[in-house]
Amino acid sequence: MTHLIDSSVWVGLFLDFDTQHRKAERAIQRVSSTIYAPYCVITEVTTVLAYKHSKQLADNFIAYIRDNKDIRIINDDVSDEMDFYTARSEKISFTDVALIFLSGTLNADLITFDTQLARIAKRER
Repeated sequence: MTHLIDSSVWVGLFLDFDTQHRKAERAIQRVSSTIYAPYCVITEVTTVLAYKHSKQLADNFIAYIRDNKDIRIINDDVSDEMDFYTARSEKISFTDVALIFLSGTLNADLITFDTQLARIAKRER
């Protein structure tokens, strides 16, 4: 099965001091197939890493995503995601809705530490 990894997991993995760091390491170690990395997640993670730690750590994340043969950067169609977002009633971020949409479209397992996102994504499956 392919996977989509939420920003919460990537941030936890790259920030050693994050409370979810060990959990993120374990989650990533369990993934043994292709990981899709959509644009919205890449921008969200690089922004958080740059502001919470350093530009260098954000650059390290980009290099990791770019150089890892198991990670596919996808150029998703934002217009479909916008339609999916506006059709929803929940108060939820655009990136989270895009992940739910892409999870269904790509038939990918969503890995997240966000309980609201996990609950909504499970309901969608």
